[in-house]
Amino acid sequence: MPLIIVAPPVPVPPPRVWPKVAVPPGKRLVWISPDGEEFALSDGDSYTSVTGRAGFGRVVPDLVTEATAPGAARLADYRDSPRLMKVPLIVSGGDQDAYLAAHRALVASTRHRRPGRVAMGRIRVELPDGTWRHIGCVYHGGLDPLEDILDDLMWARQEHQALEFWAPEPHFEGPEISLSWRLALDPVPFYPLYPLRLKASQVGGSATILSPGDAPSYPVWRVTGPGTPVITNVTTDQSWAFSEPVPEGVTVTVDCRPPSVAPQSGLSARDDVGGDWWDRFAGWPQLWDIPPGQTLLSAQMIGATPDTRLSVSFAPRYLAGW
Repeated sequence: MPLIIVAPPVPVPPPRVWPKVAVPPGKRLVWISPDGEEFALSDGDSYTSVTGRAGFGRVVPDLVTEATAPGAARLADYRDSPRLMKVPLIVSGGDQDAYLAAHRALVASTRHRRPGRVAMGRIRVELPDGTWRHIGCVYHGGLDPLEDILDDLMWARQEHQALEFWAPEPHFEGPEISLSWRLALDPVPFYPLYPLRLKASQVGGSATILSPGDAPSYPVWRVTGPGTPVITNVTTDQSWAFSEPVPEGVTVTVDCRPPSVAPQSGLSARDDVGGDWWDRFAGWPQLWDIPPGQTLLSAQMIGATPDTRLSVSFAPRYLAGW
């Protein structure tokens, strides 16, 4: 019987491994309730934001026009309108109890009504580089979905395709920036307070404020006496001043934020014991804002001593969420 040659087995090549394309980390969205509780909407255990987010870019402006005789329009004003943000969301849980707990916690976080006021929440946008911006807003709708038979069968997952938040102030804010100076005749630096350089004939000086935002920001000034301040924006020639000195050791806070941004303290001047200083402004105050970029500040203090202090804090404001 002839021998039959059996071919050696052909080795099976290993499966081809395709290289993985690196996926950069995405933006994170966090809803912060009026009580301060945080809900990670984009990567939380129970909440997942899906494709379809909207309302985080540049808002559509409100154009105020007036008709003219030839039939054309005259642009009377250009305003940034309130912002409506849409965050399609899936709420889920490992079982029915976990789902219900997540769903009820999210619903409870939208309670904005408080005695005599409306308590705002916030949406915070966190970028992969570690920077963030946030915006004050209220729940607008979307937590009442249209259910079908599958929802009753699953009972541990629910889609909210139209979850919305409304922001009356359309600009996002970044981390607060604080600057402090001392007003004295001694030019020796006293860190971390930076001295305003002074002339021998006056108590005052100048400094530069840098805002990284792309929308005007609202400063909050604090003047610690003794001294009578005159605070001037040299770039725009706007200023405010008091008609009488701030006593030694007393700090007066001048809040230039509008009430829409700071409902409790906006457009006010109060000392650290609650006294109202608005009627002590010299004339009508020009509580100027801080535009994007550099602003040259001039501060004059009549009757200042080495204990006199001036500080400003502001949150840079942005036209979009990133």
